[in-house]
Amino acid sequence: MSDQNADKKVAAHIERMTGTAIMIVHEHEERAESPEFRKAVDRLKDDGHYRCWISGRKDGDLRPDGTTTNLQVHHCFLEWCLADDGDFEKLKAMAEEWDIYGYGKLMKNIPVTSVDDVRQMLVLDQPYHTGGATDGVANGIHYIPFPYFIAQKVCKDGQCPIPLNTTELQADMAQEHITA
Repeated sequence: MSDQNADKKVAAHIERMTGTAIMIVHEHEERAESPEFRKAVDRLKDDGHYRCWISGRKDGDLRPDGTTTNLQVHHCFLEWCLADDGDFEKLKAMAEEWDIYGYGKLMKNIPVTSVDDVRQMLVLDQPYHTGGATDGVANGIHYIPFPYFIAQKVCKDGQCPIPLNTTELQADMAQEHITA
C-alpha cells in the first residue's frame, strides 16, 4: 500500500455477484464411474489425501454447523463432460504446474490419457465442490469465482469472508434494505 493511501480505508461491505456462465458442452457419453476414476480415488485414500483440500476434514467428520462432511472428488483442470475436447498434453502440463498432491512430479514421465487421471483430482467436501451449503448458497468450485473459492483455503481460521451459511447475513441484508 502506498503512503498516500495509508490512512484511507474502505468500510467493511458485502460483495454480491450475480452472473451467467456459458460453456458449450458437446455431445458425450453418459457419465459413469470408470475403473481409472475408482483407482484414482483409491490411490488418494491409500496415500492419505482423502480429506477435503479446503477444510482438511475427513469423510464423516462433523462440520462446525453440526452437519456431516461428504467428500467428493472433483476433476480439477478438465471437467469430465469436456474430456473429448481436452488436450491431454496440456492437462499433464497443468497438473505438473499445479501439483496439488505431488502426483505431477511423481508421474512426470507417464502420459495423461484420461480425464480420470489421479493428477487432476481434487478431494472436496460437497459444499466446496458443488455448493449448496446448509442454506443453499453456492460456495463450491463449480459456482463461485476462483479468488473467492480459494479464499476458503488461505484465510485465517474464523476469518474466511465466504460464509458457508448466510441465513443471518441475508436477514441483516434484508433489514438494511427495508430501512434504507
